Amino acid sequence: MEESWRSSSLGYEFAREEEARAAASDLDRRFTEEELSGLRIYRVRWNGNYLVEATFSEGTPEARLEDARALLGESGVPVHPDDLTDYKRATEEGAGLPDWLRRFFGGRS
Repeated sequence: MEESWRSSSLGYEFAREEEARAAASDLDRRFTEEELSGLRIYRVRWNGNYLVEATFSEGTPEARLEDARALLGESGVPVHPDDLTDYKRATEEGAGLPDWLRRFFGGRS
């Protein structure tokens, strides 16, 4: 049974890029701009998978979020909001490693 987290951002991990792109495309087609305020695909560097992040507006009804979870869950695995934050932070840092660890191995910060 899938655990339901209360968040305006949903993250789902996919093994293949094609699956991630297809799921993101389906979301984009089925939800209005007022409901779906952001949609992004990340490549998870440390395992080669892909992550779809869908951000919904505050006023989006819970039933619509459940629709999105069902659509993404057809071929993706839900990502806990804390893990989603970590994935995004690692992507923003560039190499997927914390700054202190890159400096330890001789990289520039």
